[in-house]
Amino acid sequence: MNAGYLIARSAHYFPNRTAFVIAGQAITYQDLNRRVNKLANALLSLDLKKGDRVGLLFHNSLAYLESYLALYKSGLVWVRLNARLHPSEIKRMIEDSGAQVLIHGPEFVETVEKMAPPVRWIIHEGKGPKINYDIFLQKGSEDEPKVEVLLDDLSDFWYTSGTTGLPKGIMLTHRNILTCTQLLLSDVYDITPHDKLLTVGALSHAGSVRILPFIIRGATNYLHTHFDPVKALREMQESKITDLSTVPTILIGLMDHPERPRYDLSSLKRITYAGAPMPVERIKEALRLFGPVLDQSYGQAESIITITHLPRQEHILDDDPNRERRLASAGREYPGVQVRVVDEKDQVLGPGEIGEVVTRSDLVMRGYWNQPDKTEEALRGGWLHTGDIGYLDEGGYLFLIDRKHDKIITGGLNVYPREVEEVLAAHPAVAQVVVFGADDPYWGEIITAAVIPRKGIPVTVDELLNFSKERLSGYKRPKKIFFVEEMPKNLFGKVLRKDLKKQLEGK
Repeated sequence: MNAGYLIARSAHYFPNRTAFVIAGQAITYQDLNRRVNKLANALLSLDLKKGDRVGLLFHNSLAYLESYLALYKSGLVWVRLNARLHPSEIKRMIEDSGAQVLIHGPEFVETVEKMAPPVRWIIHEGKGPKINYDIFLQKGSEDEPKVEVLLDDLSDFWYTSGTTGLPKGIMLTHRNILTCTQLLLSDVYDITPHDKLLTVGALSHAGSVRILPFIIRGATNYLHTHFDPVKALREMQESKITDLSTVPTILIGLMDHPERPRYDLSSLKRITYAGAPMPVERIKEALRLFGPVLDQSYGQAESIITITHLPRQEHILDDDPNRERRLASAGREYPGVQVRVVDEKDQVLGPGEIGEVVTRSDLVMRGYWNQPDKTEEALRGGWLHTGDIGYLDEGGYLFLIDRKHDKIITGGLNVYPREVEEVLAAHPAVAQVVVFGADDPYWGEIITAAVIPRKGIPVTVDELLNFSKERLSGYKRPKKIFFVEEMPKNLFGKVLRKDLKKQLEGK
């Protein structure tokens, strides 16, 4: 059993159903499986063996989808390369992983030529001097690859975003991938073959995992190359999309888009969001706009994006203060997942006590590639130490406060950005807000906020400062607030606080 089996299974059970619609072109499960097999067998003909690494550098496309499914079937390891990184960073990941093959999209021909990656073969879509993807694919057999790929074989090197230093290669297995798929099916998705998932996020991150439950059920996946709000809204209306998988920044962007009211989005029955906490006021607004369709997951790449879950039935608006309070939570642990909050000595803390979130399950990575010290530190005691700070309430709901490295120390006191962001996000003129610590010679750091204001609602810095003064302790109040048009984000939609801090330094 391996992750590649999922597409073969659906080709058998749903051969003529539409599997994917990409750039207006549809492909059935049977045809997709044939192409995946051809690519898998063509790769194996290069004298590659199970466990060899292959880098994929793409924006979302049919070739990208085929490539990573082919790697799963052939027992080769997918090196996930972030398309927005600098070429030098991509090259460093290729070198670190020891990848022997690089497959890339047509947009990266010049990048790859300049980068000169240390691989044996380069396969590309479109024109170029190396091996042509379509010609290469045709060399392979349509038969299922004759490789025994087991649950504990490596499937992915999922590189961290590098927001806390050099990226680390997270080693994942087929057991990790399949466990995640099963949990999503059991707790998140009640999918029928008639459902339609729209994915606007990069396949190099959570998008590749979220589509697997829909493949199992023979549903149709709509894949966009990039996030374009109008294109996404139009797709949801015209194709009667039932499921949207996204991150809070993209969901808020759709909510605030001036053209959103023009579109009929009544076909949506689930909006799954993950990747970062979403302010409670924006969650309430989303519920009023879309109805009771929101579903949140919390996780990280080291645990295949799946640790806790706040389901749709708990995303509702009513007069229950406990339910409203828990909208700020990341939900409770998935079945088969254990979650604790511990102190600096790894002692378990009680309800309401703040510490580091740790977890263990069949989702947790094998470790970091070629980094035994960091692996030992992250997995000490048999628990994955997430680096996230939070607490569990008496009902087992996890409340995330912030990343450990995002903590602000001002005048010797600890402040977590999220509690300040929640307050500012409650102001009707605030569309998005990010809080960080700016260097200060006296205080060490001062609380600083970057705000994207809502269109059509005038607001001043003084008004927001006074708003926070009425709701926050003195040391937690922002000393500076900047209005910005957009936030710097990585490929996965996460705001880059370091870049934002650098962008606003000296202003």
